[in-house]
Amino acid sequence: MKRNRGGFKRRALAFLAVVVVLSAVGASAYAFVRNSDSTPSSVAAGHGGGPAGPAVHSGTAGTAKPASTTTSTTVPPLRQPPAYAMPSPGAGLTWGSQGPVVAAYQSRMKQLHFDPGPVDGVFSQNTEYAVVSVQKYYHLPRTGRIDVGVQAALSNFRYSVNVPDGDANRVEIDLDRQTLTLVKNGQVALITTTSTGSGEYFCGGVDGCQYAITPTGHFHFYDLIKGWQTGKLGTMWNPYYFNGSDAVHGLDSVPSYPASHGCARIPMHIANYFYTLVYKGMSVYVVGTPMKAGNLYVGPVRTVPSTTAPVTTPPTTAPKTTVTAAKTPPTTRKPPPAPPTTRRVTPTTRRTPATTKPTA
Repeated sequence: MKRNRGGFKRRALAFLAVVVVLSAVGASAYAFVRNSDSTPSSVAAGHGGGPAGPAVHSGTAGTAKPASTTTSTTVPPLRQPPAYAMPSPGAGLTWGSQGPVVAAYQSRMKQLHFDPGPVDGVFSQNTEYAVVSVQKYYHLPRTGRIDVGVQAALSNFRYSVNVPDGDANRVEIDLDRQTLTLVKNGQVALITTTSTGSGEYFCGGVDGCQYAITPTGHFHFYDLIKGWQTGKLGTMWNPYYFNGSDAVHGLDSVPSYPASHGCARIPMHIANYFYTLVYKGMSVYVVGTPMKAGNLYVGPVRTVPSTTAPVTTPPTTAPKTTVTAAKTPPTTRKPPPAPPTTRRVTPTTRRTPATTKPTA
């Protein structure tokens, strides 16, 4: 009996030892599986990922790698519009012309993001601004008339950007073409005529006497004032500041040549909504050749509006007389306002970014 009881005790102790070992192994396996499946709350919520998508996590819990570069974060290449055979403009279409041919050109320009106003078959001031934008874009004479040159340009139109490696969302102000291009996600969303610094010497603004020059560089929108803003030099519509007191803004007069005190003027019908397409902090690239102090144009001759011999200085008295002479507005339509003698607006209350020195 004693021998049997001793053997029983040894077997019981061995069994208990096996149970303890198996329990320990099971607990360890459970802890391993649980820790492998668990994700910290910050990782589960997507913290550490870029705006284009969630982060890619490593095998170590709580450690995140930067978002991988995939097609979802790559800016698509610039898409070009298909060719379209535009109808003949005949002897030319100008302000006051009407009919289906005008409507065809308005439709094509709207498709290409030039915004001629409503597609109604009536050649309005807004349509003329769009035509001038096309002519500037293709370095054609800036007459504001739809002629064979505009017909050819719109029939086989191709986009060309100045900063192809710039931010996917940006504004490009071309001082040579005198155009403003809005790019959204790498695609052209708007092209419009603009008028930048004339190079003239002026006094009266908050910066004192200076030359009206729009400097080149990489800037950012930093302040929007909706509606009319009145300053010592006049008024601006929906100015969006990007460099000191320089802003993109609407004005009744947007000549086809540099005429402002440093701002970038755009047509009123575009300024009505332009500020909704851009945002604070968005890049603004000013490229090209600034006007030289004293109203001496030093940019490429091909960008100077001229239908005869090239000139090196813009007109100083009756500018663009060839354009106004070509217009034949109907008696029932109001002619465009004449350019004011003082053009650029400087705000009464100066608004400048904390790290940017105001530049006129």
